[in-house]
Amino acid sequence: MILNEEKLIEQCIRNNRHAQESLYNQFYSELYLIAMRYLSDHHEAEDAIILCFTKVYKKLNTFQYNGKASLGKWIRTILIHEAIRLLQKRKKLHFSENLIQISIQNEEANGLQQMQAADIQRMIERLPSGYRTVFNLHVVEGYTHREIADMLQVSESTSKTQLKKARTSLMNTIKKEQQYGTL
Repeated sequence: MILNEEKLIEQCIRNNRHAQESLYNQFYSELYLIAMRYLSDHHEAEDAIILCFTKVYKKLNTFQYNGKASLGKWIRTILIHEAIRLLQKRKKLHFSENLIQISIQNEEANGLQQMQAADIQRMIERLPSGYRTVFNLHVVEGYTHREIADMLQVSESTSKTQLKKARTSLMNTIKKEQQYGTL
């Protein structure tokens, strides 16, 4: 039985296990991909999803429904916060403060046009956790550096530096893979 989101939310609030399972199944695949972007580990991604849904079911009665996309956005936001919390708790979120001036040539930037999404995702997953987290929050999720700084409890300049280093690292990886013909 397929329920619209408002009825599904209502049933989940009433602790209807079938509705909760339906909500979980509806968002699981998308959330898993997001969790992997931040955590790069299957087991940690699963942990983040479990923590996310635990919080979703507890806080669903406070959720303000504003149309179909609002529920998914709310759940994704909870997942991102849980993934960051896991990184911090497990001391896997490291920020490099060293500023190294590196220029990226235009020909290297063109390498992105030739790549598949899976190649880019693989490269992002290999970034150090600080770079990867800021890159995902800013580039993929659209958060500002101020929002990222608040979320991660770092300075705004650290967020900007991590993003610059992530981009530089990705461009260097692209250059190497193009040079060795692995793209």
